[in-house]
Amino acid sequence: MTSDCAVYDDGVLRITNTDDPPGLAIAGEIDESTYEGLINALGKYARGPDEIHVSMGGVSYCDLAGLRAIVCVTGADSGARGNDGDTRRVVLHEVPAQLATVLRIVGWDATPGLAVDQRPGSAGAQGSGRHGSVAW
Repeated sequence: MTSDCAVYDDGVLRITNTDDPPGLAIAGEIDESTYEGLINALGKYARGPDEIHVSMGGVSYCDLAGLRAIVCVTGADSGARGNDGDTRRVVLHEVPAQLATVLRIVGWDATPGLAVDQRPGSAGAQGSGRHGSVAW
């Protein structure tokens, strides 16, 4: 469930809090012009809950830097830990098929603490028919 209050909204990228499960819903384009807003929104979770969920179903474009920023919320690359001392668990939902492919190609799908929701019919599942775009 998404709350009514946007964490970030510049007309190109909109990031809102979700209550159940706790996390963020991202919609729009993630690129150089919206990167700072994404980083600021994600930064609120840097010392937050042990598990957060990120809904990416509304992402129409994402460059590699934006995708890396989302993956890095786990803290696996910096040693950041959740409240119980473990790497934070980040669950990505509704990942556009092309972004799920990029995660696999660069090996970020194996990042400790990262889980990609691949339920049948979800946007990130193979053969889902949903397409997002990514810039290399």
